[in-house]
Amino acid sequence: MLPALAINAVAMMAAALALWLSAAQPPQLAAHVALALGVLPLILAAIAHFVPVLGRGEGAPKWLQRTALAAWAGGALVVAGFAGLLPQPGAELAAAALAGTATLTLLAWTAHRARRCLGRPHPGLAWYLAALGFLAAALVAVPLMSLWPEQRQALRLFHLHANLLGFVGLTAIGTLQVLLPTAAGRADPSAAVRLSGDLKLAVAGAAAIAVGAAWSLPLAIVGACLYALPPLRMGWHWRAAFPDRINCRHGAASSLVAACVGLIFLVLAGIGHALNYLSGQDALSGFVAAFLLPLVTGAATQLLPVWLRPGPRQPWHDRMRAALGRHALLRSLLLVAGGTLAALGQPSGLWLAAAGIALFAVALIRALRTKKNPG
Repeated sequence: MLPALAINAVAMMAAALALWLSAAQPPQLAAHVALALGVLPLILAAIAHFVPVLGRGEGAPKWLQRTALAAWAGGALVVAGFAGLLPQPGAELAAAALAGTATLTLLAWTAHRARRCLGRPHPGLAWYLAALGFLAAALVAVPLMSLWPEQRQALRLFHLHANLLGFVGLTAIGTLQVLLPTAAGRADPSAAVRLSGDLKLAVAGAAAIAVGAAWSLPLAIVGACLYALPPLRMGWHWRAAFPDRINCRHGAASSLVAACVGLIFLVLAGIGHALNYLSGQDALSGFVAAFLLPLVTGAATQLLPVWLRPGPRQPWHDRMRAALGRHALLRSLLLVAGGTLAALGQPSGLWLAAAGIALFAVALIRALRTKKNPG
């Protein structure tokens, strides 16, 4: 399921960029195509996959995969609602119920596995628990919008920021701390220390941004400053520890570093949105292009071969990974540049991101041919 969800996530984000570029549909539709139909199911499935590794226990039960499928079904409902195919707010509420059930199920299972793990769990597990908590809070805001219409705009902003920086952001930072060293081929003993020390900063920052964006802009600015510290520390360490890998033209590492850079820029640009120097309408497309697409394509480059054929490393794993990582630095620069321009109020910059997606599509087709011919 994970390979299909990874490809689906990239496809849905590409479709969202096309919708933003066409400007023929409301921006909420494009946002939910990218996030609810693409990113949410992938992250839930990835958490279910990685929790047993971090908790040093047995693999996830097969029934848990239904959480990602339920989230995808909820995404389909909410997208149909914004497209005018289903009535609102019924579609929103049904989607929130499905996604909320999936989230609470995975949250309860993850907490249970954390308590039962052999020895002390890896600190990355706490990041996943915190991320799922933010997702649950974001989903609670959906029915509150109908029950509290005078606060709908504030609750929408809370929902958006709790999702993007709380759920997606915490999952990404917690995963990147481990995934980048794996992609670079060298251990990073300090990653666990950073994960343990930075979680409070990230949680406090994400909570302050979500609450502040809704009700107190000064609080949101303080939150952005707190939230930027963990990825800044992470990126600074990578610069010193993996200089030969992060600037490599090919391979997953350059994409993952680009995602870190994109996240830092977008969090700091959020201060400009709060102060009305930049338009918040442009931030979401920039977030998808400059952060989520480098993140997902980089993670897919490193993990897709293992997900497609688990087991001991074989030469075809390396060939497939090399095919997926072809021109990774160039496509990541295009994605970050396009997303940055979009966030700065130049939506035509998304054409650069489209070129980056096209490069990944070519790499993916070549990689899948490698899978069909493993000899």
